[in-house]
Amino acid sequence: MLGSKIKTALQASILFTFGFWLLFFFSEGELFSFFLIVVFLYCLFGNIIYGIPVSLLSEFLTRNLAVWRFPASAFIHTFLAAVTYFIMEGFAYYALIAAVLFFLVDEWRKWDREMPGSRKVTLNAAGFLVACLLPIGFFWMLQKADLEEKTHDLYLIPKGYAGQVRIVHEIENAPVPESEGEYDVFRVNDRGYAITSLPQSEGYIEDLYYYVDDKGEREPIPESCISHGGAGGVQGDGYDYSYTYFSVGCEEDIADQGNGPGIEDILYEEGLINQTFD
Repeated sequence: MLGSKIKTALQASILFTFGFWLLFFFSEGELFSFFLIVVFLYCLFGNIIYGIPVSLLSEFLTRNLAVWRFPASAFIHTFLAAVTYFIMEGFAYYALIAAVLFFLVDEWRKWDREMPGSRKVTLNAAGFLVACLLPIGFFWMLQKADLEEKTHDLYLIPKGYAGQVRIVHEIENAPVPESEGEYDVFRVNDRGYAITSLPQSEGYIEDLYYYVDDKGEREPIPESCISHGGAGGVQGDGYDYSYTYFSVGCEEDIADQGNGPGIEDILYEEGLINQTFD
């Protein structure tokens, strides 16, 4: 019994991961990601410690049912999966999809093993549920990915510059923000920084990076030449500023290409503080 349930957990986890692979392939255009291995392991772990006990409980509670065993078992699996919403809200939808897959795979294996004569009924019932529930789950995940907060910043960097770039945010007297479509434009000077009145962007990074020559001609910077940094802040007597930073350069050792002025040097150059603290 337990060995059969473990096989069910394995097969259901593979199907769940396959759904994520489809989402990953159509959204990113890539065939593989280490993230898929993590998804599979998480799903398998959840199916073993949660899916198998629920399945055993369902079989115990519905052992005396005949006609209504299938819908009763389906209700138990989905209801207990939905309860996870009150425990870990962010994973409840995934738990529900995983529970439905576990239930369908388990029923398929059970009917195929114990009741071969009812295979037609199995195909009809399972096919109907799969046709209804999996697309719902798949499109929900697509919608979730589309609604996820993303950054849309466009950086214009002097051609030939290599090193660290800093953007100081929420500066009252900064130049009026520029935009191109849905992207906010940041013009980096030859010292490797820019100031803006805009707050920091948050979310999945979908920024654009360009080198710009003296004539204003743009050249896209390959993603491989961008090293994403992070965010920071600096405080002092009467001031509190935040900044983001990243590095640009296509050489092997970008660290040797210079870091540009420090954040306090930038604030001093822009007249935002009265002294630096080297």
